[in-house]
Amino acid sequence: MKKILIAVLVIVMNTVLFSCNPDSVAESDALYNLQAVEGDDGNVPPPPPEDE
Repeated sequence: MKKILIAVLVIVMNTVLFSCNPDSVAESDALYNLQAVEGDDGNVPPPPPEDE
C-alpha cells in the first residue's frame, strides 16, 4: 500500500510541474538575447585624456 501511495504521489507531482500551455521557442529565446554594451560591438572607445 505504501508503494502504491508513493507511486501515485510521484505521478501527481510530475503532472503538477508540467505546464498545459508551453511557451513558444521565440519567447524563450528572447530571454537569452544579449544587448551589446560599450566595446562589445567592436567599437572600443578611446581612453580618456590624462591630466598632468
